[in-house]
Amino acid sequence: MITSRSMFLLAAAFSAGLASASESELLKQVRQQDGWVGYRVPMVAGHGNSCCYSGKGAGYSEGRGCNLDSGKGTTLSMQDGTDAAAGDLSVYWHVVNGKTDQVRTYSADCPVTSNKAVRWIDPVQSADSIRSIAQWVESGTSTRKGEDSALVAIALHADAEATTTLIDFAATGKAPKLREESIFWLGQTRGAPGADFVERVARTDLSDEIREHAVFSLSQSDVKDAYDRVLGISKSDTSADVRGKALFWMAQMEDPRAQADIIAALDTETSEDVREEAIFALSQLDEKVATHALIMVVRGNYPRSVKEKALFWLGQTGTDEALAFIDEVLTR
Repeated sequence: MITSRSMFLLAAAFSAGLASASESELLKQVRQQDGWVGYRVPMVAGHGNSCCYSGKGAGYSEGRGCNLDSGKGTTLSMQDGTDAAAGDLSVYWHVVNGKTDQVRTYSADCPVTSNKAVRWIDPVQSADSIRSIAQWVESGTSTRKGEDSALVAIALHADAEATTTLIDFAATGKAPKLREESIFWLGQTRGAPGADFVERVARTDLSDEIREHAVFSLSQSDVKDAYDRVLGISKSDTSADVRGKALFWMAQMEDPRAQADIIAALDTETSEDVREEAIFALSQLDEKVATHALIMVVRGNYPRSVKEKALFWLGQTGTDEALAFIDEVLTR
């Protein structure tokens, strides 16, 4: 006779069998022994070195290297890269009591230490690595910090499946934080395919906050027309907040057209909030350029409130030209 308890146990065993069957072979291999487990895969090109740098100031010159057991005293830095081919990426999983609880990634040439020897399981296919990391994220067993590091790990894989996976995580209906982080890394590391998706989100998503975040992510992209894409959004989005933030990020992109384009927005914008954001954006340009632009606004045919904001930020620049102009205004 099959009792209700028997049925429960059978159902539980069946569920466990499904979970085990669905787990990737790579994760099974990783979980075979507690401690740190590592392997290498090709790293996405153009994004420099991922390592830990200790010390203060530019370059963190006091030391380079990561300790897997503790990140104390180190700063993780993804240095600017070039278009040259990248090297390999080292992926490290941490296993406790047969369960994975961390995944970290560093450039393969980054010196890494640990209290116990890392167990290496090369060779591993990039696609298998990406799917396993994604499966770990989807399992819901990772912490918020763990999820973030997992998304970084996926983004740094050279394989095109990394882009597909991040796009899936960024889709409508997924958790907002997961979407935001995925959108960021798509813009940061995934080239034209990533930028195309991020721009689509920035133009069509129903959430003003997500669109605003997508504009920021788009401004971080290395595609040649990233500035033009952000400029287009600054002119067309229905949200004043999004348009204003687009102007701000234009000022951060070091494009020589930014000054003229932001000033042009002052001529066409009807939102006081966006105009205020435009003035702040001008103040973020190169010091000399910002000074010149803000003086132009004060002297131009703009509402008094706009000129007051320009005069305020002009004072913050502290340049000789700015102070001389303010003295001139005050002595009229």
